[in-house]
Amino acid sequence: MTKHTGADLVIQALLRNGVDTVFGYPGGAIMPLYDALYDAPITHILTRHEQMAVHAAEGYARVSGKVGVCIATSGPGATNLVTGLADAWMDSTPIVAITGQVATHLIGTDAFQEANVVGVSTAVTKQTFQPRTTEELIECLDEAFYIARSGRPGPVIVDIPKDVLIKATERGLSHAETPVIPGYKPHPSPNWHDVSRALDIIRNAKKPLIIIGGGCKMSGMKTVELFRKFCAQTGIPVTSTLHGLGSTGPDYPFHLGLLGMHGLKRANKAVGKCDVLVALGMRFDDRVTGAPDKFAKQARILHVDIDPAEINKLIPVELGIAGDLGEVLETWLDEFETAPFTVSQEWQAEAFAPGDGLKLPELLNRSVIPPTDLLDAFFEVVPSTAVVTTDVGQHQMWAAQRARPADPHWFITSGGLGTMGFGLPSAIGAQFACPDKLVVAVVGDGGFQMSIAELATLKRHQLPIKILVMDNKYLGMVRQWQELFYQGRYSAVDLRDNPDFAAIAAAYGIHSATLNQREHIHETLVNWLTHPGPALLHCECHIAENVFPMIPAGAAIDEMMEAAPAVKA
Repeated sequence: MTKHTGADLVIQALLRNGVDTVFGYPGGAIMPLYDALYDAPITHILTRHEQMAVHAAEGYARVSGKVGVCIATSGPGATNLVTGLADAWMDSTPIVAITGQVATHLIGTDAFQEANVVGVSTAVTKQTFQPRTTEELIECLDEAFYIARSGRPGPVIVDIPKDVLIKATERGLSHAETPVIPGYKPHPSPNWHDVSRALDIIRNAKKPLIIIGGGCKMSGMKTVELFRKFCAQTGIPVTSTLHGLGSTGPDYPFHLGLLGMHGLKRANKAVGKCDVLVALGMRFDDRVTGAPDKFAKQARILHVDIDPAEINKLIPVELGIAGDLGEVLETWLDEFETAPFTVSQEWQAEAFAPGDGLKLPELLNRSVIPPTDLLDAFFEVVPSTAVVTTDVGQHQMWAAQRARPADPHWFITSGGLGTMGFGLPSAIGAQFACPDKLVVAVVGDGGFQMSIAELATLKRHQLPIKILVMDNKYLGMVRQWQELFYQGRYSAVDLRDNPDFAAIAAAYGIHSATLNQREHIHETLVNWLTHPGPALLHCECHIAENVFPMIPAGAAIDEMMEAAPAVKA
């Protein structure tokens, strides 16, 4: 009989689950797996930090629809994954993280590079496994992938002691296509009576409004196409959460844009005007709702989500449907055959009437580049078919207000956790998933410095990623809040000693340029985007432009602060 080490079994599980690329960083306890990877038909991408390996796996997963995989060693290697795992947990991204652990007889002894990975990671994963024998490893490997991708997706960690990776067994992986896990029911079946009842409520509404969330794209492109067909047939105005952007496609004429704290004026106002609010694949996050006790009080609220725990968790709804959004939309479209309907042109016009609220006062210094002008020009020259990733902060919100991706999988950002440093590594993962696509990372000067070492990963693989560094020499979003709500007491946000980002990129052997003149924006953007290899554009922006509209803490979603003159640079 052929014998397989635990490391061999991990490789077999990766291949069986369609894994062709993994991101990681080696170390002592995980070394047996890296030895097995040496001969495996799997591409390993060495990131320069374990957290960035998770973010790269997230980018890979979000673009490809597959499970992203990252690998780290024990102790600090595993604990460095935690922020990335929490990010994947909050944004429902399917990740399998494989970590090494000290040998089983050393667990609990405070051995060298030991950490209680199960205890540390349980709160930010769907499931944590720590197999103590090779046989237990066999049982959990396929379960890990199944749990990560099924139902509401999320991260799973498999923490493997070094001796389990080394020990050989004659047993191989099971042949079951879908693991049987007692008590785990990831795909609730919708209540079909409620599905029909919900459609009747929508059909009889005078002012229906849809909020589309990330659950649409997570359900797959078939669901995205069903949603677009539903929109086309009904003409219902749609607003998107951060992860729902692109679900309507860039050409749907009744898309109101981003919803929430920095959502477009028309989108937020529509929530206060509609009589039926249809929430699809979203979780009523606080950044979307504003004050929950003031949210859409005049509307009948319908909620469809794969996760039953999200229904009535934050916002009470009249009708909640736990199930796959694609199945619900398919049923609604079937019922259209006998009773089609469209909303009134009056409501469509009323929903758009408030405008987007994005026009800001002219800056006092006309020579300084306004970040909003830069991103207006950016989205004019970047095609809707490009993958755009962002870091977290003001630039993220400005980008989300303007992005119109042709596919919701092509706008990638850190939503629920708001993890700075996400933009570049997620772009790396996305580029490996789609090697022929244009991938652009829009990053701020603060977040970029948290992942700047990944320029080495970019250079090693000559990934043609384009990096737009928006340098306003502040931790901009914190500075904005300090200006508006803390009497301008700017505490620990000053980044005016930023490095020359173009020079740093050049030191890594990456083509770079600096943009600091307003009249050169378009020409410089085009030259940067058309460079054949990796390229970084360092943009020196106005230091104090703020993100508007903005919902202050405690305000209703339609009680927005609008643009005020920026501080003179």
